[in-house]
Amino acid sequence: MKVNPVYGKEMKLRVRSVKFAMTILLFNLVLIAIALFGFEVFFNVNINTRIDYSGAITVYFILICLEAVMVALLVPVFTAGSIAGEREKQTLEILLTTVLKPMQIVIGKLMSSISMVLLLVFSSLPVISIVFTIGGINMINVLQFVLIIIVISLYIGSIGMFSSALLKKAIPAIVLSFGILMIVCGVTVIVVFVANASANMYYYNMQSNTAPYPDVTWAAYFLLINPAFTMLEMVISQYSSENLVSALSSGLNGHIPSLFVDHWFECSIVVQLVLTCIFLFLATRFLDPLRRKEKARKTKKKRRKKKEESGGVDG
Repeated sequence: MKVNPVYGKEMKLRVRSVKFAMTILLFNLVLIAIALFGFEVFFNVNINTRIDYSGAITVYFILICLEAVMVALLVPVFTAGSIAGEREKQTLEILLTTVLKPMQIVIGKLMSSISMVLLLVFSSLPVISIVFTIGGINMINVLQFVLIIIVISLYIGSIGMFSSALLKKAIPAIVLSFGILMIVCGVTVIVVFVANASANMYYYNMQSNTAPYPDVTWAAYFLLINPAFTMLEMVISQYSSENLVSALSSGLNGHIPSLFVDHWFECSIVVQLVLTCIFLFLATRFLDPLRRKEKARKTKKKRRKKKEESGGVDG
């Protein structure tokens, strides 16, 4: 299997660093400390009058939420500085003159940037799986967590790659990627609240009691692009039998089709993967102008040469 040259080169440089091993060690030590502290609090008979085994599930959710926050904070920093960093070092033009296509460069940079974060997540699975010794969490739940972490990493990473390809400096690219992430996670929630509040104001300000309540469930579909809401929906569905999307539909006084109510997790993953492809495509397009300029310059040179040759023949 042929490895992407950009990915292979950068991963070799990272795994040779002592910081790589120390980061994994320290990260897992922190998670182990949190897990042990949680089990001590929930299962110490000297602290609790009765042992509540659901506390193990609480520890599990604390750990996976911490890892999700870590992904959201680290991935934009790693990805947004990848291409912009090459520009600052004035090595991007050299990279674009190689036989690698812009998409290969973008994919290689993306995978090398998120590999460190994904490795941290996968290395922590034995710590998270300690909940299996008590129960309440099954293998499907852990696989769902692994899947959503991979999707979120790719999704947020593609936003970082887009920002990195768009801007010339690493710091502005990081700021832009966090800004887009805040729009995706925050503004989508605000849209739902504003739509619901506007519908309530309209309904209660109508003089006629027979006026229908405005259907604003369309606002809920914006949450399909929100990875934080997808994570929250997964956690609630694993923790209890309640359905967050169904509750959202009732809160908006409308009707969300059963396809989205029963399969919101799957639908949101599909939507976010589509957006990942779009962001990567845009990042590739922003890299292309440098190569297009080079091709245009060569084409112009060839045309000038043909014109001179044809002029010489006519003379």
